Amino acid sequence: MEKILSHPAFQNMLATLTAKTGFSLTEVTNKAKEYLQELYTIHQPVANLLTIQASQYILSRGYNDTIDINPEEIRQLAKIARRYPIAYVMTHKTYIDMMVLGVVLARHGLPLPFTFAGINMAFPGLAQVGRQNGVIFIRRSFKDNMIYKAVLRFFIASLVQNKGHFMWAIEGTRSRTGKLVWPKMGILKYIKEAEEDTQQAVKYIPVSIVYDLIPDVKDMTEEMRGKRKTPESLAWFVNYLRKMGDNFGKISLRFGEPVQMSEVSDSPLLLKKEMTAESSDTISRFALQLVHGINKVTPVTTASLICITLLSKFSLTKRAIESDIANLMRLVESYKADALVDRGTPIGVSVQNALNLLRSADLIQQRGETLNAKYVINANQYLQATYYANMSVHHLYHQAFIELALQKIAALPLEKRAYSFWLEIMNLRDLFKFEFFYSEKAAFTQEIEDNLAFLKPDWQHYFFQEEHDLKAFLESQNLLVAPVVLYSYIDAYRVVAYALQNWDTAYVFDENKFLDDCLFLGEEMHWQGRIQRLESVSKPFLLNGIRFIKHLEI
Repeated sequence: MEKILSHPAFQNMLATLTAKTGFSLTEVTNKAKEYLQELYTIHQPVANLLTIQASQYILSRGYNDTIDINPEEIRQLAKIARRYPIAYVMTHKTYIDMMVLGVVLARHGLPLPFTFAGINMAFPGLAQVGRQNGVIFIRRSFKDNMIYKAVLRFFIASLVQNKGHFMWAIEGTRSRTGKLVWPKMGILKYIKEAEEDTQQAVKYIPVSIVYDLIPDVKDMTEEMRGKRKTPESLAWFVNYLRKMGDNFGKISLRFGEPVQMSEVSDSPLLLKKEMTAESSDTISRFALQLVHGINKVTPVTTASLICITLLSKFSLTKRAIESDIANLMRLVESYKADALVDRGTPIGVSVQNALNLLRSADLIQQRGETLNAKYVINANQYLQATYYANMSVHHLYHQAFIELALQKIAALPLEKRAYSFWLEIMNLRDLFKFEFFYSEKAAFTQEIEDNLAFLKPDWQHYFFQEEHDLKAFLESQNLLVAPVVLYSYIDAYRVVAYALQNWDTAYVFDENKFLDDCLFLGEEMHWQGRIQRLESVSKPFLLNGIRFIKHLEI
C-alpha cells in the first residue's frame, strides 16, 4: 500500500483533488489514505490455499463435489489468462457464487482473481479474511465523493497494470427473480478506465453459474414481496452455512467467449433517463452485451424445466413430465449443445433425481401412488417455483414469442400472415425489452427462424404459403411455454398501469411509495380475478414495468 501512496502519479492526483475539492493537501491525503486502507487487498498464498479448502468444504455440505463445466472452455480460458488480465463478469444467484468460480479456477491451476464485494460483507471476521484473499470491499454509494472515486480508480488501474484478474456480479445484487436483472455499470466503467489509463488490454469473459436448488431462494422471493432483508453479520453468515447442510443437487458453470467493446451494437438499448455520470451510453451498451453473453452460456437444470411444465399444466404424472421435459430439452439443445446440466443422463433418471430434490425442498408434492401419481407445485411455493422456472427462460422466450405471433395471425388471410407475423415478433421484442437481453436484430431474426425450423422444418410453406389451421397447430403442441415465460410480466405491467392511473397527481411521484402501492393493488387485483398470478406482484417485475412506462414517456 505504501508503494501506491508514494507513487508520483498518486501524489499528482492528490494535488489535482486539492484544487478541485477546496480541501487542503493534508485533508485530501488523509482521506485518500483512509479510503485506500478500506479498499486495499492482496492475494496471500497461504490464505488463498486455506480459503479454497474451506470453500470446497462449504460447497460439499450442500452440493455434489463435481462442478459441471465444459473442459474446452477451461482450455481456452487458460490461453487467454497467460496473455491478458481477465474480467470475469458473473451472474449473482447466491452468496457462494464467488466461491464456486474460485474453486473451479484453483482446481484447474488458473490464477485467482480480485473480487469486488459490497462493504456490507466486510463484517468482523470476513473482512480480515477477505483482504488476504483479494476481496475489494466497495461502498454502496459514493456518487458525490470525488476523492473516493479517484482512489478507487487509481487502485484498480494499479491492479490492471500488474495483470491482475477480476470477478464481480454485474447485476450488483442477487437476482430475486431467477433470471438476469438490469446490469450495474459502475465497476465495469472503472475497469474500462483502468484499461485506458494503463494501455493494458483486458479480456471480458461472461460467466454463468446455476444450481439445482439454492439455499436462500425462500428469503429472496419473500424480499421480492416486500420483506425486509436481514443485515449481513457474522451470525447471519454462520446461519447461512448451516443451511448448506441440506442436499441442493449440482452446480454448473460456463464461460462465454470474450466480449469486446468493438462488438457492441450501436442500437439505443438504455433509457436516457437511466444514464448517469457513472455510465456512458457506450459502457451501458457494453454491459448489456455482456449480460446477453452470460445468457447465451447459462446452463439449464432439469429442476428448472420441471417447474416450467408444472406451472404450465398444474399437475402431471412422471411419464407426462418426462415427455414435456424431453421436448424442452431438445429445444434448449437446438440453441446450445452443452446447455443441459443433465446431458447424457437418461431422461427417466434425470427427471426422478430432480423430482426428489424438489420434493425434499417442499416445492412440489406427490398426489397418489404408483404410475398414476401426479406431481403438483406446493400451493405456498409458487413464487419459488417461478424463480427456478425463470432460470431457463432465456432459452425459451423465442418460442413464447412465436406462439403468440402464430395465435395473432391465425385468422388473417394467407397473403398477410408473413408480414403480420414478423411485425408481431418485433412488437413483442420491444414490449419485453426490459425482461430479456436480445441479440442484434439480424441475429435475433435468425434465432426466431431457427426456432421455427425446430417447430416445423417446412415452416415457411406451412405457416405462410399454405392454408393451415394455426390455432389447431398450437393446440396440438404438447407444451405451450408463453403462459409460463411471459404472463408474470404482463400481470406486473397491468398492475403498474392501474396504479399509475390511480396515482394522485397532486403529489410528486415517489418510486418507493408507488412500489408499495403496487404491491397492495396487485394483491387486490388478484383477489378480484383481474390478474392471474400473485407471484407477478413482486418488486423486480414491477420495477421493470415502471421502466417500460418511463420508456414510453407516459
